Amino acid sequence: MRPEEKRQEIIVGVVVLIILTITVMGIMWGNKADIFSSRSYYTVRVARASGLEEGDPVTVSGVPKGVVDDFIVRKDSVDIIIGVDKDIMLYSDAFAIISNQELLGSKKVEVNPGNSGRRLGDRALFRGAFAGGLEDIFETTGAISTDFQTLLGNFNKTVLLLNKAMEEDVQASLHTIHNTSKLIDSLMVADIQPGLFAMKSALQKAEHMVDTKREDIDTIVTNLKTVSNTLNTVVDDNKDKLSRSLASLDKISTDLSRLSVRLKDPTTSLGRMTTSDSLYVKLDSISYNINEIVKEIKADPKKYLEHIKVNVDMFGGGK
Repeated sequence: MRPEEKRQEIIVGVVVLIILTITVMGIMWGNKADIFSSRSYYTVRVARASGLEEGDPVTVSGVPKGVVDDFIVRKDSVDIIIGVDKDIMLYSDAFAIISNQELLGSKKVEVNPGNSGRRLGDRALFRGAFAGGLEDIFETTGAISTDFQTLLGNFNKTVLLLNKAMEEDVQASLHTIHNTSKLIDSLMVADIQPGLFAMKSALQKAEHMVDTKREDIDTIVTNLKTVSNTLNTVVDDNKDKLSRSLASLDKISTDLSRLSVRLKDPTTSLGRMTTSDSLYVKLDSISYNINEIVKEIKADPKKYLEHIKVNVDMFGGGK
């Protein structure tokens, strides 16, 4: 091969290599890839990313270690592409939180790298959460305020309805109380007042009687005191006698108790008399015989009197 042909082939190969390199770099540039970058790229999936923008910082344990590179909006979530310095290792249990840099400032992505021991590869996906700031609080407060206004309006309507219902009920109750008061007044006039007048008259009569009989009452009270004192004196003077009398009564009670026990004891004579039926039968038989003899005497007295001589002195003549 001649030197000229060889030189042309080298030039063509270099041009083709440059074109391929430019093509690959263009493709990678279009895909947001940078082979010369010192960062690794990951995807954080969150429910919302309000206020977060491209270029906002990514911090790891509070230290800035990357930036937000891009967003992919999905149907029910948002994927945030973040670039993190290659010296930061993220693991399978990594987690991210979108929060405020300042009280009312821009947002940032705070990454917790995790500690599971299994490293995440480039472009790996892990979960995150959105921690709202003051603007979210204000938004929530506005929604709450709107709901509160609606609730307040409903409450006012309820209060008006209650007031109306209460007015009707109160008017009815007042009318009922008024009628009841009238009925009570009529009852007092018809029934109670005559009774009160009678009680007042009786009290006046009793007071008048007490006033007119005060001397007699004082005399009665004095006599009662005298009798009470006399009884006390009698009791004091005859205390020994009363004690002996009570002792005698106790003895009589004891004797009666013993007699009652003996009457109930069937082994004693008194017990046999009270508990045995033979005594009752004998007494009944004797009573029956006496009755028969009396009947015979009444029926034929001569039978029993024919051997009896009776002398009757009617005139004191001695015959």
